[in-house]
Amino acid sequence: MEHHSFPHSALAVLPLALAAAFAQADTAADEGGELETVYVSAQRQLQQSLGVSRITAKDLETRPAVNDISDIVRTMPGANLTGNTASGERGNKRQIDIRGMGPENTLILIDGRPVTSRNAERYSWRGERNTRGDSNWVPPEEIESISVLRGPAAARYGSGAAGGVVNIVTKKVSSEWHGSLNLFTNRPQDSKEGKTNRIGFNVSGPVVQDKIGFRLYGSLNKTDADAADINEPTVIYTSSGQRRVLTGAGRDGVRNRDLASRLAWRITPEQTLTWDTMYSRQGNIYAGDNQNNNPNDFTKSLYGEETAILKRTSSALVHEGVWNWGDTKVTAQFDRTENEHLVEGLQGGPEGQYEKDKRFTESTLKTGRFAAEANIPFKLGGEHVVTIGTEYTRDKLDDGSSMRQGFKDKGGYTFKVPGMQKPIQIETTDRFDGLHENRNGLNKQNNFAVYVEDHIKLNGGSTKLIPALRFDHNSKSGGNWSPAFNFVQRIGDGWNIKGGIARAYKAPNLYQSNPNYILYTRGQGCKIGTAGNTHCYLMGNANLKPETSLNKEIGFDFARNGYLASLAYFHNDYRNKIVAGDDTLAVSKNTVTLPNGNTADVFAHLYQWTNAKKALVEGFEGNLTLPLHSTLKWTTNFTYMRKSVNKDTGNPLSVIPKYTVNSSLNWQPTEKFDAALNVTYYGKQKPRSVVLINKEKVEGGLSNEDVSPYGLVGINASYRFNKNLNARVGINNLFNKQLYRSGNNTSAQTYNEPGRAFYGSLKMSF
Repeated sequence: MEHHSFPHSALAVLPLALAAAFAQADTAADEGGELETVYVSAQRQLQQSLGVSRITAKDLETRPAVNDISDIVRTMPGANLTGNTASGERGNKRQIDIRGMGPENTLILIDGRPVTSRNAERYSWRGERNTRGDSNWVPPEEIESISVLRGPAAARYGSGAAGGVVNIVTKKVSSEWHGSLNLFTNRPQDSKEGKTNRIGFNVSGPVVQDKIGFRLYGSLNKTDADAADINEPTVIYTSSGQRRVLTGAGRDGVRNRDLASRLAWRITPEQTLTWDTMYSRQGNIYAGDNQNNNPNDFTKSLYGEETAILKRTSSALVHEGVWNWGDTKVTAQFDRTENEHLVEGLQGGPEGQYEKDKRFTESTLKTGRFAAEANIPFKLGGEHVVTIGTEYTRDKLDDGSSMRQGFKDKGGYTFKVPGMQKPIQIETTDRFDGLHENRNGLNKQNNFAVYVEDHIKLNGGSTKLIPALRFDHNSKSGGNWSPAFNFVQRIGDGWNIKGGIARAYKAPNLYQSNPNYILYTRGQGCKIGTAGNTHCYLMGNANLKPETSLNKEIGFDFARNGYLASLAYFHNDYRNKIVAGDDTLAVSKNTVTLPNGNTADVFAHLYQWTNAKKALVEGFEGNLTLPLHSTLKWTTNFTYMRKSVNKDTGNPLSVIPKYTVNSSLNWQPTEKFDAALNVTYYGKQKPRSVVLINKEKVEGGLSNEDVSPYGLVGINASYRFNKNLNARVGINNLFNKQLYRSGNNTSAQTYNEPGRAFYGSLKMSF
């Protein structure tokens, strides 16, 4: 692929402009009080865009998360929990999916900084990872707010935000010494479902009054694994009549340990320096999950053990300044994720299955990031706040274990690829201390970005415009331009028309772009119609284009006297989605001797990761809030997915409900007591319907098993005994609606929906 040239001269303008601005910097005097709000005002205007929701600390208290914040984010308009594809693999490890674009297109931020630890997990042939995602690195009790940005509003955040952005904001350093101890427990009625216990603490206050502040929090969390026999096996029959039993496991348990500190130094009233450090350890408690639902005696023996551990450390130094011309924010960040896991298979049905050896291997992801942003207010035909920013990231992944697979089966294959001078011939090795033919597990990429955004107020603030332009240059996939435009137009008292359009993108991940990453199938995973004596290999592709999406939305909102309403239509034209290709790049042949002494030709086809042509995501979402009484508020939102389809194959992009309705009735008759009733209703979920590989034709074909519409009801109540003690109790899934994952990955029943559970939380503070 021909990469775009790097526009050095154009990009040089930004650092020169910032340097000039800093050179003229002077601490604000009389104007300082107003200028301190410049950055906040710019962000607030962006968050007035149509596809934006906010979850407060009070919301998290009213509807506490059992394990991580995905439980709460899933109740926002446009949000669901799904796998990254419609494959059905890893079904119980659903992640946040915004507007049907898949979890890999949902960018998670903590305090505005990207979190990409899931990229340390191997990427499978069908596009799934053995991961819970990045929504579990901050204990729910330590969150101040969560912003969910969807569609055009999220495009300014660069790669991986085509669906949306979830920004988790942690609690600030307090001006006085405060502390708290938080206890939480969740007890399922069904003894086969895993219970949860969590304990956490927070201490915060000034070290030097008005100068240096400190915050420290920690948390221990354990969720037990579901019982090994919680799901019934699925029996299928192949075309030859052979009976096969497939088992879809329940939910893995998890052990979390989190510790984070913040040191904030107010150098002057206008200058602050913050140092954040975080450490988290997430270890699973194995419940039998296999990528292809094919347990054996060894995997069954692992039940209840830790088979995969993620360790994440993160450090960030942030300077925020207020000047007489605007404000600035400069961030230096370094993250390290260590992924320790039992060795996984890399071929066919056993892909992702733990091999018969309790030997742990490790992949390590290191990410360095530097970002600088300036917000400059001025008046020119209206009020402007221009945001200018730059960002540099460097990702380095070392995963030798996933590079073991070569072309050695049946004597070894040599592929002569058109346009390549040398044939491809890579050996297989089981060693983890070095790979054959200079193959190693190291892959890295750099990304440089520059962006500008103008927040414009016209006609006394009745018209708000936000044009933006971002340029990224990735060392693997070249350059990408991301223009965007959002607007708000007031049309009456409380009424606004809002809309936006943006081009979003996602760079290839470090497995897709690595030619050393090879997966293998002995025929079942080959393209439908491939001859039975043909084997197939899938190889990384260094020439992939980035995925792009043209995201559009239009709608209205209304706000007056506590009444809120909104309706939005969104339409995403998804191009160049990276998928496992099935076009044969090259063919190789080996002649083998059969047990009867005869010889036979065995062929192998070489595939690569490739860019699909077109996909479409389209739907509606809306909100309605009614203040029924001074003590009673009713809030409802909905999402209707009109289309979510890969136009190349005709299959859905992911298995999501046709529609989702979330409704909450909140009652607070006194300052000490409050109660809530929560209802979520999911529409029908349909599986894939188009056969793509031999296995789906030979082994019983595709399932037509839908998930019928169903609803979940929860109630809870809280009582504040005094300013230092608060308790909440509740029931999730009041009417005990349970779903069990099917052993057939082609069914829409890809996950377990847990039944009735009783929970309680206790907060003691000082």
